[in-house]
Amino acid sequence: MYQNQSQNQNQYQSGSTLQQCEQAIQQLIAQTQQASQNYQMLLQQEQQNAQRLQELAQREQHASQMIQNALHGHQNAVQQLQHVSQLCRQIEQSAHSAAHLNQMNQINTIQSQSYGQNNAGGYRTM
Repeated sequence: MYQNQSQNQNQYQSGSTLQQCEQAIQQLIAQTQQASQNYQMLLQQEQQNAQRLQELAQREQHASQMIQNALHGHQNAVQQLQHVSQLCRQIEQSAHSAAHLNQMNQINTIQSQSYGQNNAGGYRTM
């Protein structure tokens, strides 16, 4: 009889231990499934973030290209303005030279007229 009680008690303890083990396994399964769902949500968020970053990178690349084009246009404009400035200096120098030449012509004309008046009587012979 003592032996039967001992066997029954061992069977009860074994059954209880198996139940505890099964509960622990079920709890681990539930926790693992919950962790999997959390990781799935994180994966989706990271994929969305990666998509947004790609879109942002494309916009930044486009903006960079536009700025580069604007800089190139400004460099061309500066070169053209420098060329115009050089042409203006040349025109100014030409105008100054023309004015100086005109002034010299007027002086020569006056001198010629004056010389002509002084020699109007011609040469005197003796």
